Amino acid sequence: MAVCYTCRTALRRNIDILQKLRHRRAQSTNSDSTKPNKTARLPEQVPTPNNVPTLNFWQRLGPLTRAAQAYARAQRKRPYVTQVCTSLFIYLCSDISAQSMNGKDYDPIRTARSLLIGSISSIPSYKWFVWLSDNFNYPSRTLSIAAKVIINQICFTPVFNTYFFGMQALLSGANLAETWERIRQTVPVSCLNSCKLWPAVTAFSFAFLPLEYRPVFGGVIAVGWQTYLSYLNRLAERRIARQAEGSLEPASEEEKMAGTASPTRQSLAAAFRPIIRPQARLGNHVPRRLASTSSQQSPSTARTILVTSALAAAAGLTYYYVTDTRASFHQWLVPRVLRVLFPDAEDAHHAGTAALKTLYSLGLHPRERPSALPADYSPSSHSNPLAVTVFGTTLANPIGISAGLDKDAEIPDPLFALGAGVVEVGGCTPLPQEGNPRPRVFRIPAVDGMVNRYGLNSRGADAMAARLRERLRKFARRWGLTEREVLDGKGGVPPGSLAPGRLLCVQIAKNKKTDEKDIEAVIRDHVYCVKRLAPYADVLVVNVSSPNTPGLRDLQAAGPLARLLGAVVDEAKKTDKKVKPRVMVKVSPDEDDDTQMEGVVQAVWMSGVDGVIVGNTTKRRTGLVKEGVRLTCKEQKALAEDGGFSGPAMFDRTLSLVGRYRKMLDNYSLEAVGVDDAFSGQKVIFATGGITNGDQALRVLNAGASVAMVYTGLVYGGSGTITRIKKDMSKKLAIEEA
Repeated sequence: MAVCYTCRTALRRNIDILQKLRHRRAQSTNSDSTKPNKTARLPEQVPTPNNVPTLNFWQRLGPLTRAAQAYARAQRKRPYVTQVCTSLFIYLCSDISAQSMNGKDYDPIRTARSLLIGSISSIPSYKWFVWLSDNFNYPSRTLSIAAKVIINQICFTPVFNTYFFGMQALLSGANLAETWERIRQTVPVSCLNSCKLWPAVTAFSFAFLPLEYRPVFGGVIAVGWQTYLSYLNRLAERRIARQAEGSLEPASEEEKMAGTASPTRQSLAAAFRPIIRPQARLGNHVPRRLASTSSQQSPSTARTILVTSALAAAAGLTYYYVTDTRASFHQWLVPRVLRVLFPDAEDAHHAGTAALKTLYSLGLHPRERPSALPADYSPSSHSNPLAVTVFGTTLANPIGISAGLDKDAEIPDPLFALGAGVVEVGGCTPLPQEGNPRPRVFRIPAVDGMVNRYGLNSRGADAMAARLRERLRKFARRWGLTEREVLDGKGGVPPGSLAPGRLLCVQIAKNKKTDEKDIEAVIRDHVYCVKRLAPYADVLVVNVSSPNTPGLRDLQAAGPLARLLGAVVDEAKKTDKKVKPRVMVKVSPDEDDDTQMEGVVQAVWMSGVDGVIVGNTTKRRTGLVKEGVRLTCKEQKALAEDGGFSGPAMFDRTLSLVGRYRKMLDNYSLEAVGVDDAFSGQKVIFATGGITNGDQALRVLNAGASVAMVYTGLVYGGSGTITRIKKDMSKKLAIEEA
């Protein structure tokens, strides 16, 4: 037997050596082979345990694996509902485990307290960890995880522990002074003790677990951790009670074992005692009983729970009110407060952008709720009277937000949340540029107008491309897709807007230092922007209409414009994604001579551009102030400033230009393409300039535009402007149909 065993061992070793030699020889032979050839030979291998990849451990648990996958699908589909249910289950298990370790009768009131605390904190906690997952991502994975752990321990742990122990004290009947004393005694100790376990748990979660599984993993650890602390807390309570009563009763066998098995457990029990049991004594000067279900404390506890529930309900209603675009204070309070707090309009612009960005990351941003829409509403539904098809995409509504509000693509998602069907970001130049000197934005409240001479201030195409790419990657990670799959449309949404029934437009322009007479240099500027930004845009907008960049409007001549647009269209067609971005050109409202407009139309058709955005700010100052409107000295000075004017006074000019461009574009198609193909090649028109209500939006749409865009209307009307415009449109269409 020994000889046979020795022979078998030798043979195995020889076979292993031969296999290794054969593998090395194959590698040396194929070292000059190309990657496709290697890939082509892989299917020819015979499947054996050595060349078939093994599934991960958690993917081979049968029913547990299927249950985890079902939970992940629920988390992706309804994250908030799933998170609340998960938190309730975790807090229920923790409370039952803790009460079982206390050695007392079950207290249902304590369970109710725990469930209430867990339900309130579930969604904010979930939003925090989603935000933490999307940020602090560095090239070094170790550095990223370390930063997340440190930020979580510094920011989240103290806040959550303060909330947890404060709510426990309030719900158990403590007054404000006792609650503060409870927080003062427990939060520092709990934060210190949390460092012994939770950094490792957090690091493991971010390193190995997908986002949808982290709540379950953290919940299992939390149940076990709280049970252990409750065990130590019970032993500590027995010793403290015996010392306070002066009892000479010997310690129980359990305490003896705990003390002899680990000398540090007694100190740990004393340190951990305040963490779990909020009913512990605050001191001799505050005589309090331990938690009890007796009738003496029931009325106080019930009243406290009722008051706390009322406060929680009020907080919830307040949240739903202030985050709804229909709230009146968005229109009447917020714009006026911004004007008072920020006399410089540009400061107010930056403050508003920063506020929307921050609120969106916390889930507190204003948004258009489904209750504001018809019950049978759907972007592609025939019952949606506002649905319109643009560039093959069925938009949820024909209202858009013009460029200039989000110059650097920092808040496209918050702007989409306001209800817009189209959001235009930019303008973006190839290289960063500061724009014109400040002050460069001036308000004229008497006519709800503004004058700006920003001069296309931009952080550059590279910075915007990096920001849009990170946004797309976050979307891909959230839905379990790759970046390439999202770009190819497998996410079921346009790769620019990342939302159904929406389109993202990115406006591009030349740098100020680029000579407009050097058409090749101008083309290079625009082509560079297209290369960097086209993968993340649904529509590219070429801006040749800004009044604040010297010589830019000279590019609207037919010859230079056709060459520029043709180069942009050609480069856009080379974009590496399934659906290529469409190209539009933004024209000035001041170039309204028939000859100038015909030159633009000719350039559009010659270059293959898909549409025109009619309107921008105007340099003209005639007809902007209606009779009877009196301007203050400050407003008169602002109106006389150099720059482009925008406001409701621009509407009549925009309406006229839309009708004229629609007629010219259609006539040119009839002459150049033929009657049979006229409508198949119809160019799209977006209208912007002076649109502030639903009636005006319908008028420009009826004049030939596909989308009505707003800018200054949002500045004076607040974040609910788009919702009000769509509501007005729906009412007017319903009256016309009736």
